Amino acid sequence: MKTLSRLSMVCAALMAATSLYAENSDIFEESFAADSVDSRTESESTKSYRFGRREVIFDDNGIHFLKDRNNFDQSFDDDESKNISPATKYGNNYTPQPNNNQNNSQSGNSNPKKYRYFSTSLTSFDFGVVQFASQQMSVTLDDNDNFLDHRGFQLAGCFSAAGLPIINRHLGICTGVGGKIDSYYFSNKNLVLEKGSTHLLHYTDTVSHKKSKLTNTYLTVPVVIEVHAKGAWLMAGVEGNLLLWSNTKMKTSSGEKNRTHSNFYQNLFGYNLVAKIGVDCVGAYVRANLSPMFQDGKGPEVYPFSAGVSLWF
Repeated sequence: MKTLSRLSMVCAALMAATSLYAENSDIFEESFAADSVDSRTESESTKSYRFGRREVIFDDNGIHFLKDRNNFDQSFDDDESKNISPATKYGNNYTPQPNNNQNNSQSGNSNPKKYRYFSTSLTSFDFGVVQFASQQMSVTLDDNDNFLDHRGFQLAGCFSAAGLPIINRHLGICTGVGGKIDSYYFSNKNLVLEKGSTHLLHYTDTVSHKKSKLTNTYLTVPVVIEVHAKGAWLMAGVEGNLLLWSNTKMKTSSGEKNRTHSNFYQNLFGYNLVAKIGVDCVGAYVRANLSPMFQDGKGPEVYPFSAGVSLWF
């Protein structure tokens, strides 16, 4: 029944558009009004149909779409609605209604606009460097963990984000879903990581290699508090990480590549602090893991941290 109802609404909409140029417009209009969510005819030459928050207006100048008639989703005045006069929208018989908000403002009882959504800068692309520390909120590595010395790069992005306003458009809480790839190029190009029966093993291979690399790929879910002020934005919060896959890659001098896919006793779940600051679409970020990379007692206790540039889109 739902499918038939939706199909009838689509057919009714097509019929309503055709009625602008058909002689029997009353017949089509009556059929459309029976099936539409909220339809009305303002005059002989102007017709307006409401579908929830959206409105479609048919007149002699063509078809006009009002995306957000009730200032929903932070849309104050759409470009389409600015160029349409009340007489064009509602016909020559249109009578302006008193502005209750203006009356309330004059009496000192004005109510501020309420926003349903917050325009977040969390949807972004990050590129930076990633390193290891032996303690939380530190940037140094103990001597026992020096075998992990490396050059590291991080690619990260948040691809879907939504925000809830706390103070209008200036302060909000935001969350999203993204991904992160951490690549560690070890200084010891002959370093081999191996998942032993009880803990992580590491040794130097006798074969000469050009590269020894560890790559981790994560699914990320950030939750941040975000502030907007005069084109600038600042956010800070936590980010949950789910390890999707991990692999090592070694390349010999002859060009032979050897890949090993394993989690190497790494923690499946982790979390880190994240902070970003920027102007318009360019900014900077830092991340600091609060959970160790490897499981307790099965690998070195190291905490990744990263920093770099962030591009908002």
